[in-house]
Amino acid sequence: MEVSTDKPNKIKINRPPKSAYFLLVGIFAISYAVIYIAIILRVHFLSGGSENTAMSETAANLIFAFALLMLLVALYLYIAFSRNELLFTLKVPAALMTVFTIVITANIFVAYLNPYAMLVSLTALLLLPYTKRRDAFAFNVFACLISSFTLIDNKTNMFAVVSFTIISGALSGAISVYAFPSSLTRMMSVLRAFVTVVSAVAMYAVFLSVYSFDVRPLQENFLYIGVSAAAQMLLAIFIEPIIESAFNITTDFKLVELTNHKAPLIHRLIVEAPGTFNHSLAVANFAEICASAIGENPFFARACAYYHDVGKLNNAMYFTENQAGYNPHDELLPEVSAEIIRQHTEDGYALCMENRIPEEIARVAIEHHGTLPITYFYNKAKSLTDSEVDMNEYRYHGDTPRGKIAAIIMICDSAEAAIRAMDNPDGERVDKLLKNMIDERLRLGQFDNCAITVQELNAVRAAIVGAYGGLFHKRIKYDNAARKDSAHV
Repeated sequence: MEVSTDKPNKIKINRPPKSAYFLLVGIFAISYAVIYIAIILRVHFLSGGSENTAMSETAANLIFAFALLMLLVALYLYIAFSRNELLFTLKVPAALMTVFTIVITANIFVAYLNPYAMLVSLTALLLLPYTKRRDAFAFNVFACLISSFTLIDNKTNMFAVVSFTIISGALSGAISVYAFPSSLTRMMSVLRAFVTVVSAVAMYAVFLSVYSFDVRPLQENFLYIGVSAAAQMLLAIFIEPIIESAFNITTDFKLVELTNHKAPLIHRLIVEAPGTFNHSLAVANFAEICASAIGENPFFARACAYYHDVGKLNNAMYFTENQAGYNPHDELLPEVSAEIIRQHTEDGYALCMENRIPEEIARVAIEHHGTLPITYFYNKAKSLTDSEVDMNEYRYHGDTPRGKIAAIIMICDSAEAAIRAMDNPDGERVDKLLKNMIDERLRLGQFDNCAITVQELNAVRAAIVGAYGGLFHKRIKYDNAARKDSAHV
């Protein structure tokens, strides 16, 4: 049974603000300046200026400047048109370009010692935890191209080392990015680094031996190749957490830390709002399964579910799951109650930001109810007056979901509460409930600003129905004798 909607082909994809593209230009301009200055310093001071080249120093500088500009323009166009979702928050592009610039700058000076000592795989090793595979691969290739270009002059024959650096960098980068799962444990990260650098050493060995049909070039440069390989592995292990912390990026390792029950906000939920915490756990179980069903990151989905309701900490007893018989809303006007209820989305965002929770997780706190009406208090207001009641006064003031995970949390949050409230729920009734819930949110335009498709919404619905039996199964009722026996099991 498919989800029906009046506008299946009208889902709009929210675009980054135009200012983000100009800010990205600024980031690239800084990277360009740093790399170009490093090139000039190396050519002028370490390489002896124009004495090592048949062309003038000015001409060489102009060629370097133009080539570097064209390569960075190509990389900018890749991000701006193929990966523009990164521009919603510029911390990821800033982190990518920081790593990219540092590796190239290091290579420019390392190559003066020996070109075979360049860090050809380090960009891929460092970037994979922070972004998609294709980004890590693309940045590594561009880093190798720019690093190798600084070796070229028209007097010294550097054809072999330039070719080997680019080929080895591209192939070892591909191994690093595509030969291992994107969700890595710490040990798997170490293994990935080890396999990557070993493959780079093996490629250099093959290329050097085949190129000259002689093992002497390999013997002469093996020490530099080996030191470079070891350095890349160690640098990848030590620099990853520094970049993660400096830019507050949500790697899988960071997400696991955020969902630890000793994390400050989670611990507060456990102590101050245990009902909300248990609700968040159930939502997290649903969300993780749904994310996996549509190819999204389950670790990210779980973290978003854990933090989506932290705003309830400010008024915990005004939410049903934390009440024990007494409901303070019984003594309040419906408009006051509605204001308290909807405030938890904004409070959640503020608490997340105060506790340095990554922006993309904090955004889900303010998006998981979108602009949906708070129906219970709207109907209560209508029952207390004969005049017209404005629905807009009883809506959430958040933003509609901007990403697929936020849409999943919106569905799972309502589904978990609704399923628990059902009498004798079964698979068919739960499926019907979810279908109506998703149809209503489509009709109200809650998914207009994210790229989730109707097919994916059906997959989410099916995943929740499938998970329902495992998460809300009914326990077998034992007689007294059985209970006594089971107590000893």
